[in-house]
Amino acid sequence: MNKILFFFLFFLNLHNICLSSEQIQIEYSDKSANQPATTTYYFKGTNSKALILFLPGGDGIMYSNGTDLFSLPFRLLTDKNFSQGKYDFASINSNKSLQTRKDRDWLNNVYQLRSEKDHILRVEDAINYYKSKTKLPIILFGHSNGGVSVEILLNHLIKENKINLISGIIVSETNDTAAREIRTILTKPEINLPSIFLIHKKTRCSSVNYNYQIGQFEKIAEEKKTLVSIITIEGGIDSPNDPCYSGYHMYYGADKEVLQKIEPELSKIKFK
Repeated sequence: MNKILFFFLFFLNLHNICLSSEQIQIEYSDKSANQPATTTYYFKGTNSKALILFLPGGDGIMYSNGTDLFSLPFRLLTDKNFSQGKYDFASINSNKSLQTRKDRDWLNNVYQLRSEKDHILRVEDAINYYKSKTKLPIILFGHSNGGVSVEILLNHLIKENKINLISGIIVSETNDTAAREIRTILTKPEINLPSIFLIHKKTRCSSVNYNYQIGQFEKIAEEKKTLVSIITIEGGIDSPNDPCYSGYHMYYGADKEVLQKIEPELSKIKFK
């Protein structure tokens, strides 16, 4: 079977999986700004032990009401038909594009837009809302450019003495700069935050160097006593499209492997 046909059948199979969700609008906390609410998509687990709050990559905008192909294995953590169902999952939809350039200055553009007060406040609003709604620990999860948001939120929460709002992070296929900066943050003596890192061994995204990032994550594991899990994804299929928006970078065809590898690592986190 050729790869195109395989991917087509694989795509159809995934979209036959229907997980119930709730669209929740979170009020913008800065009333003086007169900004619209933040759209989030909430998937409830069964007897959940934590909530995973997802910050998408790319331009930060969620499509298909939060049922995007990439996040499926993480959403399956909510469903006992596919996992233990012990996690809630929520994704944040940006109200505007968080990447407007794709030239050589794209990374500065991403950092600039994801460092804006509006974006930081919307993520913090979502953290506070879901902590109040679910009474669960929050795990902040960023994929690709979403890893930049994780880095920025970590710095913000530390500065504001609010790091206890979150109980762990997941970072997946982020760029090398964000991986290095997150390592710097997590190895600070005062920070003891469980962390899980995912990266594809065959990633072809130009801003993601597998060996370099593994080295960064191993430095965290060497210096910290708290949980540091490094997950290498090896399966799936490549794509002829932009390798930073498809194929191995997005774990095409590796959804089962992602789910099977991340669930036991999550179970190792001891929530207070």
